[in-house]
Amino acid sequence: FRSPIYYGIHLEIDTEKKLLEGLQNSLNTILSEHKEDFNSVYETLTQLIKRYNEAKEGKEENNLGNNIIEVNNMKYPKSFHITTAFGGRKGFDQNLKSVQEFSQGKDVEFQPLGVVVVPGKMVVIPVKPEFSVENEFAHFTTFIGDLKPVQSNEILSNLFCKNMPLNEEYNNIIDGKENEVIKKTKVKINGEEYDSYVHLCGKNEKLNGYMKGFYS
Repeated sequence: FRSPIYYGIHLEIDTEKKLLEGLQNSLNTILSEHKEDFNSVYETLTQLIKRYNEAKEGKEENNLGNNIIEVNNMKYPKSFHITTAFGGRKGFDQNLKSVQEFSQGKDVEFQPLGVVVVPGKMVVIPVKPEFSVENEFAHFTTFIGDLKPVQSNEILSNLFCKNMPLNEEYNNIIDGKENEVIKKTKVKINGEEYDSYVHLCGKNEKLNGYMKGFYS
């Protein structure tokens, strides 16, 4: 019996499309505030979304892993998912709530919270989950540049954790004290600072996914 490498939340194609529609709306919002410096980034990401939708026409299975779409060195990951627990080669920590709650195929809900764009590096959609997650900030790694997918955790921590640039704004969105935040700020990755564009929105509709064990 082969154990999954990680547990996560998987999406049906219709839900993936809704997630990307929300991403496009967030990109439009950032562009309206930062037209000059965000324009080329916007064009790249919009092209990626368009190419994805074209690739999905008439296809029922998520096969992006075999059909890598890339524009200006930004590309999709193998699949859209929220990682809930990582087992790797050592196996899962059975004390984790996210491991104890895992049930293959179980339906769950989450609320997308906008987007974090680090140009040339990564695009991440933070979410508010209605299930347990091992990572501090539940999210989809949506596009990857010259970083590893796991570094999405570092990006979100270095923006939203205590004493970080957008800690207060993030908590206000989560707690319902604020409806929308649009910011350009620096984020540290591997000790170096990069520009990031953040759109947080607490009014997005909830979406559905289901629990799945991932083997690669």
